[in-house]
Order: sequence, then C-alpha cells, then structure tokens
Amino acid sequence: MSDDNNQQQGSNEAIQLIDEKKHFAKDTIAYFSKCLSSTNGKDDETTSDYHVISVFGSQSSGKSTLLNILFNTSFDTMDAQIKRQQTTKGIWLSHTHTINTTNSSQTPTLSDMFILDVEGSDGSERGEDQDFERKAALFAIAVSEVLLVNMWEQQIGLYQGNNMALLKTVFEVNLSLFGKTVKSKSDHKVLLLFVIRDHVRVTPMDSLKETLVNELEKIWTELSKPDECKDTTLYDFFDLEFIGLGHKLLQYDQFVKDVKQLGDSFNKLPVEDGSLFKENYHHPLPLEGWSMYAENCWEQIENNKDLDLPTQQILVARFKTDEILNECFVKLITEYNLEINSMVKDMDLLTSFLQKIKNLAVQEYDQHASRYNQVVYQEKRTELLNKIDSKFLETINTFLEDLSTDLLLTFESNVNAKDPSSPSFIEKLNSNKTIIIGKFSSVLLNFQNLDLLSETDGISDIFRERVMESYDKLREKELNSIISKSNKTISNKIKEMTIFNLSHPSLKVWDIILANFESINESTLKKYRVKKDVNNDDDMDYDFRLGLSEEDNRLAYKRIRSHAWYSLSTTVRDYLKEDTVVSILRDRFENKFRYDHNDAPRLWTNEDEIDQAFALAKEHALEVFTVLSLAKTSYNIEIIPDVSSPLGNESDDDDDNDDEEKEYEDELGIYHTNRFAHIFNELQKEKILSQFRRQINLTVLDAKRSIITTTTHIPIWIYCLLVVLGWNEFMIVIKNPLFVTLIIISVVTFYFIHKFDLWGPVITIINTAIGETKGTLKSKLRKFVIDDDEHGKKRQTTKKVSKEKDSESYEMEDM
Repeated sequence: MSDDNNQQQGSNEAIQLIDEKKHFAKDTIAYFSKCLSSTNGKDDETTSDYHVISVFGSQSSGKSTLLNILFNTSFDTMDAQIKRQQTTKGIWLSHTHTINTTNSSQTPTLSDMFILDVEGSDGSERGEDQDFERKAALFAIAVSEVLLVNMWEQQIGLYQGNNMALLKTVFEVNLSLFGKTVKSKSDHKVLLLFVIRDHVRVTPMDSLKETLVNELEKIWTELSKPDECKDTTLYDFFDLEFIGLGHKLLQYDQFVKDVKQLGDSFNKLPVEDGSLFKENYHHPLPLEGWSMYAENCWEQIENNKDLDLPTQQILVARFKTDEILNECFVKLITEYNLEINSMVKDMDLLTSFLQKIKNLAVQEYDQHASRYNQVVYQEKRTELLNKIDSKFLETINTFLEDLSTDLLLTFESNVNAKDPSSPSFIEKLNSNKTIIIGKFSSVLLNFQNLDLLSETDGISDIFRERVMESYDKLREKELNSIISKSNKTISNKIKEMTIFNLSHPSLKVWDIILANFESINESTLKKYRVKKDVNNDDDMDYDFRLGLSEEDNRLAYKRIRSHAWYSLSTTVRDYLKEDTVVSILRDRFENKFRYDHNDAPRLWTNEDEIDQAFALAKEHALEVFTVLSLAKTSYNIEIIPDVSSPLGNESDDDDDNDDEEKEYEDELGIYHTNRFAHIFNELQKEKILSQFRRQINLTVLDAKRSIITTTTHIPIWIYCLLVVLGWNEFMIVIKNPLFVTLIIISVVTFYFIHKFDLWGPVITIINTAIGETKGTLKSKLRKFVIDDDEHGKKRQTTKKVSKEKDSESYEMEDM
C-alpha cells in the first residue's frame, strides 16, 4: 500500500483533497459533515463560521510537523533519522477543534478550522517537473485565508531556496486568473504569514523582515500584470506578517514557546488585537459552498496553460539574464547621466552619444547572456532594448519638444511677415506648414535610422496636431482681421450715410437708407464674392480665400452682415433721439412757415394769412414724423434684418428665427415689443408731439406780434406838430422837466403795453371813455336848450337846475 494510503489510514481526521495525479476529492461534503458532528454534534454544512489555513514551503522543511504541533492534526511527518524524502504528496485537508496555546495544548478553537498541508516544493522526486507544486501553491492562495510560508532562516536572501521564483510565477498567474475578481472585491485579501524556522536570534527579526519585504515588492513590480491590475500594489491583495520559531532541536523549549504564542494569535476573534484572522480574509461562503468554490478553482488552475511553467534551466537563464541586463543598464545610465546635459541641444552630438552607449550596453549583454537559453536570452535582449529606448525617449522628447517650439515660432513668424511675392495668405500658410512638417519628419527619420526611436508615428501625429492648432489660430486671426476691417469700413460709411439721410428726411428716406446699406455691403465685400453657379450670375456666395469650408465662409459673412445691421440699428437709434426728432420737425415747419416756394422770407399782413400758413407747415412737418417713428419702405413693409440679434449686441449664433420679437420694460413699467423697425413707442411719440406743438405755437405768436409791431409806428400828426411848432419850440418842450417826465412815463407805459400785447384792452378802455363823454355832452346841451325856452318859470326851475348841476357834477366825477 502507498504512503498516501498509509497516511489516510493512520488518521481519521485527514483526507487527500487533491492527489498527486491532480484529481479533486469527491467526498468533501461527507467529510465536513463528519467533522462538524464530532465536534459540536451538529451536522450543518451551511455554517460560515470556519477558517481555512494552508502551509507552503520547501520539501522536508517541517511543514507537517509544525501543523501537527500547532493545530493538533495528524499529518504524516518525515523521520529524519531514517531518510529525508517526500512525505506529503498532493494536498491534504484536516479539521481541528483544538489549538496549542500558552494556556493549553488542547485549547478549544473559537471557530472550526480546516488545515491544508500542501506538497513541498523543490523536491527531488519531481525534479524539474515543477508544474504541480506551482499549481498547488496557487490553489492554496486562492482558497485560504492565511497562507503559512515555511522557510529556514538561512534561506532568506536566496532566490530559488526561499521559493521567490515560485512566488513570482504564482503571483503573476494569480493576477491573470483571479486578479480582476479580487479587485472587484476591494477589501478581500490573503494573509501571507512567513514562518522563519530555526531562528536563533543572531539576525534580528526586523532585518529579516526588511529583506523579505524588499524581495516581495521587487517581485511585484516585475510582474506581467493584466490591464485592469496595472496600477495595483502587493498590498492590494496581500497582508504580510512575520514570525520566528526557535531551533526545534537546539532550542526546543523556545520552539514550543514560539509555537504556543503563534497559537494564541490564531485563537482570537478577528476584531481582537493581535488576531491573525480578519473579516476581509474570509470567503463569504457556507462550508458546502467553499467545497464547490475550491473544486472550481482547481479546475481553472489545472486547465490554464499559463501554468505550464518552464524547467529549472529556463528559470536559471531568466535569473542570470535579468542580472546581466540590470548590470548593463546601470552602466549605461551612469554614463548617460554624466554626459547628456551637455549634448541635449546639438542633434549630431546627441545622436552620436546615444548610439555609442546603446551599442556598448547591447554588446556587453550579448557577450555575457548569449551563453544561456536562447529564447530567454532574446526575450531579455528585447527587454533591455526597450528599457534603453524608454530612457532615451525622455531626452529625445525634450529635444523634439524644443525643436517643435522653435519650428512653430518660425512658422508663425514667416506667416505673419509681409511678403509681397506671396500671392495670397492661404498659399503662404500652406507652404510654411509643409516646410516645418518636412523638417520635423526629417529629424524623426534620422533618429529612427540610427535605431534610437522604434516608433515615430505617435510623435509625428502629436507634432502635426500642434501645427494644425497653430495653423487654425493663424487662419482665424487673419479671418478676424478681415472681418474687423470690413466691419470698420461698413460702420463708418453706414453712419455717415444714415445721419445725412435722417437729418433731411423724406417720405422715402428708408428706401434710400436701405438701398445705400446694401450698396455699402456689396462694395465692401465685392472682392470676396464668387459665383455658386457659373451659369447663374445672380447666385452669389462669399469666399474669404482662407481655405475655409462653405459653412465657415457663410458664418464669417453672417458675422459681417450682422455687424452691419447692428451698426445701422445703433446709428439710427443714437441719432433719432426725442430732441433730435423735435428739432427735425421744427426745422421742416419753419422752412415751410417762414419761407415761400421761392425760399423768400414771408411778410405777414394779417392773422388769417398766418393761420393758413401754420396749418400747411404743420402738416408738412408731421408727414415725416410717422416715417421717423417706424422704419418701413414706401410699399408699407417693415424693414426686418436678414440676420439675428441686430438690436442688442453682436451675435454669431446661427438662429433661423431672425425676426424674433423681444419685449422690454420702459421707465414707466410699460412693456414694448423690441423690433428693428419700431424706433419709438407710443409714450415717446406723445412726448415728441407735445414738444413740437409748444415750439411751433411760439413761432406763430411771434409772427402775430410782428403784425402789431408794424401797425404801431409813429403817428403822422407828430411829424405835423414838429413842422408847426418848429425846432426851437420843440426843444423848449423837450427841455421842460415836466414834459420830460411825462415823456418818460409815456414811453415806459407804451413799452409795457406793447411788450405784453395790451393794446386791445387799452383801446377798449379809451373807446369806452370817449363814448361816455360824448353821451354826457349831448345830455348837457339838450338840457341847456330847454332851460332857455322856459324863462318864465325861473323859480320853479331853479331847484331843478341846481339838482341837474349836482347830478352833472357827480357824473363828471364819475368820468
């Protein structure tokens, strides 16, 4: 019977989970049921309260012995006094419910523990066929919570002796098979517990720990990782712990003490300090689910061809070629760092130097590494070349970056330079672009021919993108210059034309302004007009000769057109203020009112003539008021711009709704529709008309006063008096103070009466006084005649006469 069967017979507590022929056991569920029933009397394979621990290490390093002492298992162990040979074959699984601690060697465990005893690595029985031991190690990592890495103290620092080469391969395949899954469970990890055997305390544990950590981190950086794990670290997947055990033969008591202390750490709850179990180590599966999970993992590992690992000779070749590669690369870097700064500006020196040190490094590698396996040698040679190219690429990129900057500056300078020989801007732009791209490509080709750059397409594409960015900026700058000049020319002409026409408005003023507006636009952009259809002269388009697409040319023209409408709108609204319109209407009124059809000043003779002229002049002035209030053609059609947003600010937006109405609120809170043709709102119109009426009323009053002035000249009798009295008598009268005072009073009175136009009331008073005087005189004369006829009645009439005299005196006083 084989040793395997002996082991199984010798212990009812262990089963061979995976045999040496790589077959997974089919009776694991029954085994779990038996183990659980024997410990707690419950047959519950759905429990999740369990831990899985495995051991990994070199053959005959005492793995099974350690497990038996620590967990009270019964794995077969080697008897060194008989023969050092392979004892454990395949992977064995044992259950334990007690653990060796400082309290007792049979301390009950807090949870069920299942221990995996993995076949040792580097055994002479398998020789260079290391396929199973690597698959077994990978399996242990995949299904365990804690992996005990058993090693001797004297193995630390070795590459093969402490299984670092094996760990590197296992880590790499573990990432390939399970990395994506594990990464998705961001908190799941495996504890790698390095158990350093025969630690006699000569070398401090911290020093041994540092050596192992450095080796593991170096291994991880050299792994070939899948894309989804490129940026991961060792600590994303594993936690590391280190413990030393005393020499089992020379320091037995210390060995037992160290094992018991290790048992204390295994027998703590995950939340307790010093516990080797953490919540994120445990697979969230019931026990029966773990069995299925373990079987699936083994099938995936067994069927994966990436685990058909190379023989020991290839591993040695990889190790030595790696060592030679690093030595050659370090020498190259040393010389590179010393000389590179002085050559980075000169291409000839730079390429010569880089080529020289690269050839030396490769020659040295070939000399020493070509003696090993040729496949590995060529693989590492390619790796060396890639590392050298990557290092050189830093300097070459710096050189090319400086070259790119210089070429782009030259490109912009040449394009912006005034060159009368260049027929057009776009030809100058294209020719200079071709020149600098050619120069850069020539430099790249030189690097490539000297085997200093393996890939130039990406660099060339980046440079072309930068050139096109500069190309587009220069073209856009030129386009903006054309648009700016065109806008300035059009704005100046529109302003001059519009103000002239609006200051002398006619009924067709908007037809004239619109015709001049189109003429100005057409004449300014005439040189950019092209025919869409050679057979149709009316179908025109615009090309600004900058290599723009039809759509870009259309948008550029629309920008100019929009600015033209904006200038027209701004000019109209800036000029047609309320006071300006009142002034225009008053001028039209006065020209019609004060002058006749021959432009001769009018001389008014009566008020009827003034009133008639006033009506005609007012009608003549107001006939343009509607024209100035609403921009519309003589066909009574509102003027609507053919581009968007001419009223507010200039806009380049391509909005088809060009005549979109916008509302705004005036100072009185009234909402109005804001359109190009609507210049004044109703409130503004009323204010203009009110001011206009006040001003023309004053003009009419002045005209009527002029009539009164012409009729109040010096009377003719004054001149006759002067003739009769003579000059001397006139002077005597003038020199008399009484007369002078009366004259001054008369002049002042006359001035105020004339100033305030009081002649009507004065004349009325005078006429009334004269009428009363005439009536009184007639009455007196009549009474006097009657008194003469009645001489006989003297006494009777005496009283009557006296009464009449009294009445007359009263009447005279009233006068």
